[in-house]
Amino acid sequence: MSGDAADLAAQFAVLAGLEPLAWVPGGLLVAPLAGGRDPAEQQARLAAVTLPWRADPGPVPPLPFPAAVGGGVYRRSPGHAPAPPGTPEVVLVDGEGFGLAEHATTGMCLDFLADLPDGPALDAGCGSGILALAWARLGRGPVLAVDLDPHAVTQARESAWASGLDGLVSVRRAALQSLAHDEVQGRVVLANAPRVAQDALLCAPDDPVPAAMVISGLQEGAMDEVLEAWGRRGLALQRRDAVGRWHAAALRAH
Repeated sequence: MSGDAADLAAQFAVLAGLEPLAWVPGGLLVAPLAGGRDPAEQQARLAAVTLPWRADPGPVPPLPFPAAVGGGVYRRSPGHAPAPPGTPEVVLVDGEGFGLAEHATTGMCLDFLADLPDGPALDAGCGSGILALAWARLGRGPVLAVDLDPHAVTQARESAWASGLDGLVSVRRAALQSLAHDEVQGRVVLANAPRVAQDALLCAPDDPVPAAMVISGLQEGAMDEVLEAWGRRGLALQRRDAVGRWHAAALRAH
């Protein structure tokens, strides 16, 4: 992709989906088919770019997962090009935690962050750590990120370090029902997790009431039940959406 820095930055939300590899003199080197991207989908992205570009028949490099912009944050692997100045980014190392790929629940949660108030957060069932890192990178507040999977904890911790956010994101292995009252009470809770984890969070000691929440990882009936349970604790629904069978919701305390 050719263009000056301002033009490239203005279209970076689209360019990020074309797998940017490196900034080069006069432009940005991209590999649209890296990481197993769908050729038809990438052709549509290329058509949306108004900058001049030319194809290079060189080899497609291996990348562990796609790069993308969502929720105001560019998320990438260490092998992708860094963001242009002024674009918040997080760096995710490869690993086994949930949340690396473009899953519908991850995307909805990132979009819903803007509906939540600033403050200390709890990433409950953090997986790769993407929500915790995005919250911290956007300047919303410090985050405690917990997961029961040791592989996810390692990945989230290493990603926080790779993103330069280890001072704001604390990662710990813990069961959600074992969290102390003040680790949930009054925090913004980010819970992109299956029903068993949502129920465990509801079982934290002394019935804590978060300041606000984003919940996803649930289908319609399960979401209805979890929202009803938090409603009894005093949290009101602010927004709800669905992509396919997956639902997401934002709540705030009364």
